[in-house]
Order: sequence, then C-alpha cells, then structure tokens
Amino acid sequence: MSATTVSHIDPSDKSSLKRFVSLERKLMSRYPKYISEIDDDVIKMLTRKSLMAKEMEFGLFIVSKAGADVGRCAAIINKKFQEQKQAGAGFIGYFAAAENCAQEVAEMVGQAEYWLKEKGVTKVIAPGNGGAPNAMGLLVTAFDEDPMFPFGWSPPYYREYIEQLNYQPTYPLWYYEIDFASEKYQAAKKRYADYSAAVIRPISKKNWKQDIETACDLLNETFVDEWEFTKMSHAEMNEFFGPMKMILAPQQILIAEVEGKPAGFCLAVPDLTPLFRSFNGSVGLVAIFKMLTRAGKFQRAGILGIGVRNEYRGKGLSKAIAMKLYNYHEELGLKSSLYFPVNERNTDSRGFAESIGGKGRVMYQVYDK
Repeated sequence: MSATTVSHIDPSDKSSLKRFVSLERKLMSRYPKYISEIDDDVIKMLTRKSLMAKEMEFGLFIVSKAGADVGRCAAIINKKFQEQKQAGAGFIGYFAAAENCAQEVAEMVGQAEYWLKEKGVTKVIAPGNGGAPNAMGLLVTAFDEDPMFPFGWSPPYYREYIEQLNYQPTYPLWYYEIDFASEKYQAAKKRYADYSAAVIRPISKKNWKQDIETACDLLNETFVDEWEFTKMSHAEMNEFFGPMKMILAPQQILIAEVEGKPAGFCLAVPDLTPLFRSFNGSVGLVAIFKMLTRAGKFQRAGILGIGVRNEYRGKGLSKAIAMKLYNYHEELGLKSSLYFPVNERNTDSRGFAESIGGKGRVMYQVYDK
C-alpha cells in the first residue's frame, strides 16, 4: 500500500499556506465546471485578516499519498456561531480531494475531527467554511450544469467521501427557478404592479455605506431563524459588499420603506460564474478590467434573500419587493430568474417561491455528525 501522510499546515507559513490554497485548483483542473475561489480571499480568511474570521480558529490539514498531495480540509471553530446558533458546533470546510482516495480522506478528516474534539467541539458540520455567508454544502444534483454564482461546483464522489464517514444529510438547500411566463408569476406580477403600501427603491450608490448598513440591520433581524446565519456587524457587511459597489447594479439590492422607516430588503446577484472561472484564482489588473467591463453582461440572475420585519408581514410586501426585482431581470431580457438557496425547513420561503411559479430542487447538501 502507498504511504499516506497527513500534514498539519501552519497558516503563518506563506509557502505552506500557498500549498494549501492552490491544491483545490490542482485537483479540480480536469473538471470544466469547476470555479476556483480567489486565492487572496481564502488567504485573508485563513490568516484571520478578514473581519468575518476574527472570531474563528482554523486547523489546516493536507493529506499526501505516495508523495503527492491528494486532499485538504480546514477544521473551523466559529465562536459567534457557537454563541448564536449551536453550542459546541464546529465545521470542516475548504474541502478538496482527488478521486479514488477514500482512505486518505478518512485519515485527513479524522485528524481534523480530533483537532476539533480537543477544543471542545461535540458536533461537526461539513462541508462548511464557518457558516453563512461563507461557502457551504456539497453539490448533489446538476453536476453537468454551471453552478450559480456565488456558489461553487463539487464532483459527485465528494458525497461518497462524506457519507462513508457517518455524516448525515441534515441541511438540504433548495434552488427555485421562477419562470416569468408561468401563470402564477404573471398573476403575482399583475397583483403587485401598483403596490403602494411601501416605497421600494434601489440601493443608492451615493449613500452606499448608509444603505448597506440599513440592509445589514434588516438582514440581522429577519434571518435570525436561519440555522446557518449569524448576525453581521456593519463593518463586516461593508467589507463583504465593498468590492461589489463598482459592479453591482443598484436595482439588485432593494430597500422597502414604510413612512420613512426601513421595513424590508431584497438582495439579488447576477451570475458571474463564467467571469470568475476565467480569473483562475487570481484577481490582477486584467481580472479587474474584465469585472468592470463584463459584470453587466450575464445570462442568469437570482434573488439570494428577502427579509421583511415582523410588523409588516402578511401585507404582501415580500412579494411586492420580489416582483419589482424580477421585473428588473425581465427588463434585461431574462426569461427566468432564481430564488436561492432556500433551507428545506424554511417552509415559508419554499411556499413563497412556489406561489410565484417557482420550480424547486435540492442542489446542495450540508451534513453533520
């Protein structure tokens, strides 16, 4: 049998960290649907220079077989997640592995689990990079389709690797496609065309920081029951959305106000998957130029989240916001749009999507044990 070695990577060692970060791209190079993360973004997280990582701990592992690296993962503790969601929970994320390496993966994940256990973790969630809005979940359907930005692609055998280690599928994520020609969508569009109970406006580029912070407050209040979501500070929200200011059309983020008071929000994104695939993990001057010149040219888009404060629910505001945003997508010439991802246990959001003509399917799965 070939010798297997699991290495514990020190994130302060630049050479070792580069080895860890670039490994996924090397292992996935033969898969045309794969999209590389941006190396600098990953490094910023793993070295805790991102504001979102300040309350996280990382243990980085690489497994080698016969001298060649065949897998990587990170054991992650997010103290904020433990405090707000699940005490004693940890994550295994930044997962990547070659095919036909089940035993090697088992040894690597075993060491990551031991690292977590030594730090008091009693439940492991995988794969997840520490909770929303970080990447999470394995693709479990549509392997021959392009993933929808900002979600990634993973090969079918990852599921076997995770399930063989007794992880249970616990948090399915649904995608809904909204057909603009469907009867339900057209009926909702007509009903909410003249909605006047709130002013629904695009985010202001001029008052970007203020509007982003308003959206942050609404997000924190309305997404509190989502299992993966932890509250974000204004600084974290600005860090996350800052790079999008130059490329995201204001119509993709809507704020609803009732008598001048923020009542709800909606966030949508264009599909930048082909653009980010072309970056191949690096954002230099050429990539920035591409982003600025091509970000407005996309074939797909979708709503990532809608939130309405409790006192304004039951009055049609969620649908009114959605219709306004989907109308923008229609004006761009799209024939459909997405509502994604939706937690399976969130029956309200699933019912909402279906009521406007959405056809759903489970696309990603998050496991635990």
